[in-house]
Amino acid sequence: MQRIVLSVAVIAALSCGIGSGGEGKDSGGKKSTEEKVALDQLPAVVKAAAEKAVAGIVITEAEKETKNGVVIYEVEGKVNGKEFEIEVSADGKVLKVEEEKDDDDKDD
Repeated sequence: MQRIVLSVAVIAALSCGIGSGGEGKDSGGKKSTEEKVALDQLPAVVKAAAEKAVAGIVITEAEKETKNGVVIYEVEGKVNGKEFEIEVSADGKVLKVEEEKDDDDKDD
């Protein structure tokens, strides 16, 4: 179910031009931008918050999203074979931790 929600969010972002690092408008008509962040450019406070939120995580990618001047980092990573997405504010506050569920592993 979470993958479906994430897929819908990705489709919505791409339709606004957000996923390409461009500018767009969110569903409320507010200005937003999203861009990839090189892991060595991820602010230390954001990285530390993500690592504290999910112990042992190996960060694999990060994005910086700005909505109406508010910066949120989306940090993705893995630990023990599980994938996580963590949203962190620019000042290091963890806003959301989500474990990515893989529905393909179900036994029939």
